[in-house]
Amino acid sequence: MPSSTSSFKTYELKRIVPKHHWLLLAFITVVLTAVLTLSWELYCRQIGYGPSLNDTEDLWSSRRALIDEDPKRTVIIGASRVLFDFNMDIYEKVMGERPIQLATVGTNPGPYLQDLADHAEFSGTVIVGVVPSLFFAPGGPPMKSPENHIKRYQEWSPTQRVGHYLGMILEKRLAFINQEDLTLKQLLLKLKLPEREKFKAHPEHPPYFYRVDEERQGGMTDKAESDIALQKRIQQIWLPLFKPPPSPEGKTPEQIDADRDKVVNEILEKTKSRVEKIRSRGGKVVFLRMPSTSELRDIENKYTPRTDYWNRVLQVTAAPGIHFEDYAELSGFDCPEWSHLSKQDAAEFTQRLMPLFQKLRKAGEM
Repeated sequence: MPSSTSSFKTYELKRIVPKHHWLLLAFITVVLTAVLTLSWELYCRQIGYGPSLNDTEDLWSSRRALIDEDPKRTVIIGASRVLFDFNMDIYEKVMGERPIQLATVGTNPGPYLQDLADHAEFSGTVIVGVVPSLFFAPGGPPMKSPENHIKRYQEWSPTQRVGHYLGMILEKRLAFINQEDLTLKQLLLKLKLPEREKFKAHPEHPPYFYRVDEERQGGMTDKAESDIALQKRIQQIWLPLFKPPPSPEGKTPEQIDADRDKVVNEILEKTKSRVEKIRSRGGKVVFLRMPSTSELRDIENKYTPRTDYWNRVLQVTAAPGIHFEDYAELSGFDCPEWSHLSKQDAAEFTQRLMPLFQKLRKAGEM
């Protein structure tokens, strides 16, 4: 009697593999990839790029880690001027120790100063580079950037550390691995699109014109030091960036002044608290105003005059400060693009700065 259970036939599924010359195709793919990569690398070098470490949050974290190893070290914080224009080799030769460079481009140093103040064991010297328009920025990118750097260090995983050190191997050899200008995001941001009702163009930022090494010693590229056209382009980018944003609608000039004074006072009080906390552990804090020149200096004098900003930082914190305009030996420099010194001038500026630091050390203020 036939079974009521249905019978099934088993079919063997076979994968159909196209008949091609796979080794030949693999070889062609490798050759094409190599040719295209080499062509892009040569093009990038031809237009002025060179192998350089990307100044990433990982690179910053690798330097920040040194404070945990030796919390009595000298630390440099601030924005790009103290990153480019402070020569650590000269400081080490004269002062007898190697500083840790933690300054970052376009940032308010407040979060970095808070990070050091909160470090229970830190008792070293902090050199704070002051660019008033950034130092007193209440929010936006100048605050977000240092906060992101600190967060990266606090959450820095072993995998990220390994990836960072492996990445540096390529960054030292290939010019096209440049996060400042050559990522897809940065290339898209350079597109000149017309403004529309719901689209406002991002403010233009300077193109790639500096390099850093493994210790984050920064400096202008040779091209930026010699290319007049590039210098003029960067100069015109600085001018709108250093001007304050448009005044909010519906507020009187008096209200606007009151709002600004409130922000300035809050930042000064936070700075005072941070400085006092570092000093309570035997640490020192020194403020440093690096050179700026020409029309950019005029804008700074107009919108962030010394009496309302730099002078008040020193008055409120009772910390020592060195302003380049207060010393003849520091005030004769010219910034090619109005905001930073050439590498040679940065070394000379640092050399002239050292006797002032030595005086502060003898006075117990450094």
